[in-house]
Amino acid sequence: MNLFSTSSFSNYWERFPVSLRLIIKARLWTAIGAGAVMYLSPIIFYSLGLSAEQIGSGITTAAFAGITTRFGTGFLLDRKFNYGKAIKVACLIAILSDIILFYSQSFLAYLCGQFFLGAAAGIYWPSAELAVPLNCHSKIKSSEGYSLARSADAIGVTLGVLLGTIGTYFEFARIIYLIDILCMLYIFNVILKNLGTCTSETEIESKDDIEFNHRNLEKKTNLKWVINLFPLFLVTLFVTGIMSLLQSILPLDLANGGIIRPPFIEQRVATLVTLKLVLLAIFQWPVGFILRNKNSSFKFKLCLISLLIGFIFLSLSNLLINGYILILLAFIPLTISLCIFLPSASDAIIKSSPNKYQGRVIALYSQCFGISALTVPWMAGKLIDNFDTAFHLWLIVSIICLALVPISKYIK
Repeated sequence: MNLFSTSSFSNYWERFPVSLRLIIKARLWTAIGAGAVMYLSPIIFYSLGLSAEQIGSGITTAAFAGITTRFGTGFLLDRKFNYGKAIKVACLIAILSDIILFYSQSFLAYLCGQFFLGAAAGIYWPSAELAVPLNCHSKIKSSEGYSLARSADAIGVTLGVLLGTIGTYFEFARIIYLIDILCMLYIFNVILKNLGTCTSETEIESKDDIEFNHRNLEKKTNLKWVINLFPLFLVTLFVTGIMSLLQSILPLDLANGGIIRPPFIEQRVATLVTLKLVLLAIFQWPVGFILRNKNSSFKFKLCLISLLIGFIFLSLSNLLINGYILILLAFIPLTISLCIFLPSASDAIIKSSPNKYQGRVIALYSQCFGISALTVPWMAGKLIDNFDTAFHLWLIVSIICLALVPISKYIK
């Protein structure tokens, strides 16, 4: 099967249930709107006169709001609250945050907008993640569903950033908030409305099709599955921390320069960050499709080894005048590792937890992203301040990658 032909992809797309296709479309449009807001908001408010510390405070505020709403959302989802309604609530809160940020001219207004943005994300992510296996039914594996969902996320973020970048050339960077509002309205009025007609009669039945095997259903007090999740959450905390580093610290490393590698100008940094997003959008679906039938242990081991190779390249780039060549090479294994992790982690969570706890476990999983955003960039920034380069940071991360490889065999 040729993965890259139009007809092959069309046939592959038609294999998925209609309700799942609607979820994938919703995730695509969400990512288009949120991608630009997530990556370009700091630039907008930095040019407005806010300090880096104030912008960091806004990001922390959003992360705190997300942490708070994730637990509540997971609890409600386990109490049979409809994920479609939860996504609608997230859309409305996101629109409110976009309106506030569009008109913001002060630090307080920026903080308020970031708070609602984080709250919307905290409601959206557990709901959108749980919606994937619930709509796979018995037709396809949840791993395939997550592969396509993550592809939609990656493509959407890339498109959103490109649209926002075009807006900056016309000196109207705040168009990103209008784009996000339009995306949220489209999801609310078109996609989720059609989704309700597709899933209203099958939602309860679809929960039985999730790939968790209830071999000991009568032993309701058996919490062995909680212990089995520890290796997965440990690796998840690490990889989500890596994602925070690549989003916030890598551009700083490029602009700051290495031990020998000279600093990059702003335009080159922006170009490299965009290239990284484009690679993620290109690789996500093929990588997910190729590895869809591999077991979780193999996937996470490959993910960690790919990260190790990427960070070795980043470390060595500090020691060369033309270190940008190694940075470009590092993007390939780093991107492949994220393409492996993002769908695999969600699928492993679903397979390893009982139906009655899946909402809270998915919320706890997505909580790792918030915890990483709160802690990792601050610690990495302090390390760079102490050593003047990110060389030691990438070395430490490489060692952690190597240490976690044996743990991956315990992930089921």
